[in-house]
Amino acid sequence: MKDFKGKKMAVYLRRSKGESGTTSDQLDALESVITRLEKAGMKKVNRGIVGKDITKKRKGVSFEGPGMIFNEGDGVSGFNVAERPVFMELLKRLRKGKYDGVIAVSMDRFARNYGALSRYAYDLWGELKPAKIFYGDAENSALGLPGMEGVIQEKVLASLMEWGGLAKTLEILKGEKKRQGTNIDKGYLLGSRPEWVGKVFKGKTAPFLDYRAVYQGIVDKVGASKLGRIARKFDTQGQPQTSFSRTWKPRLSAYADLGVIEDWLDNYEAVSQYILDFGAQPRTSFKSQEVSNLLKSTAGYFAYPGGVLLQNVQTGEKEFIVFPSPLSIGLDRLANTKNALELDDFLVERMPYDGRELNKFQTQPRAGEGKKKK
Repeated sequence: MKDFKGKKMAVYLRRSKGESGTTSDQLDALESVITRLEKAGMKKVNRGIVGKDITKKRKGVSFEGPGMIFNEGDGVSGFNVAERPVFMELLKRLRKGKYDGVIAVSMDRFARNYGALSRYAYDLWGELKPAKIFYGDAENSALGLPGMEGVIQEKVLASLMEWGGLAKTLEILKGEKKRQGTNIDKGYLLGSRPEWVGKVFKGKTAPFLDYRAVYQGIVDKVGASKLGRIARKFDTQGQPQTSFSRTWKPRLSAYADLGVIEDWLDNYEAVSQYILDFGAQPRTSFKSQEVSNLLKSTAGYFAYPGGVLLQNVQTGEKEFIVFPSPLSIGLDRLANTKNALELDDFLVERMPYDGRELNKFQTQPRAGEGKKKK
């Protein structure tokens, strides 16, 4: 274990999609490491959490407080460094001199490859004097160490990280070989999706339904009737529909528990705005090729933003499916592509089910593979 005597070290946590465990598990694994380093002279680490709440009781990202544990959260890719707000905030604080370095369970928590990490952080260990330290406990190695040891370790870590990134890429490509051009691979899977503005429901053209306000009502623990009023869902007598609450309260609460509610709400509002820009009318918006493309390729995501377990009805094979966030691909690109598989970065992740406990909103009432679409 490295000697960080007198150093003030932050801690970084991140779990990728499809990986087992949680960032809470990572912190538990690091606790003994941090304690030993503190006893050896490293400055005490404030165990407060910044970024995403590790207990998931608080939603969103917060950088308030003196905590030194930076939690990116669960289901966050290691390839897209700039799209990780917690890590980017940590880099900013390192540049300001708030910390001498950062500790993680392994180097691939910082990034999936050396090149990606260097693009955003090389100045910290390669140019600053003294250099900032990026330590991976699994490798027992660090970037930013002084002298020839630091030079050698950087070369070794660069090689390890590139091979690690290659291994992950090959894992993704291996999954790609299983693709057969089904509707699922194209992002389409039937399930409970939001009511889209302008769509006809029960003979009426739906107005924009503010699911964010609905979710806030759930957080505020309002009753079923008030929740129906917030959603502007009324029965034939003009009374708020309590059935809306029965359907969406557990679903939105589950999305929150899975840590995907903010992303789901952001995507819902963005797609709604896209529809509004077409006039939000069934005979215009919903018959346009663009809106049709967009809603088909995002159907699986909106029904199962936390992923879904499917079973092949012929082979019995169980797979856990994760659909890409529409905003991460780009709504215009999805809307102007009939087959989302034509987009290089559109990847529906298909992983063997590892037996982990799932939320009921991560399963389908009927399991099965989608039919091929010619």
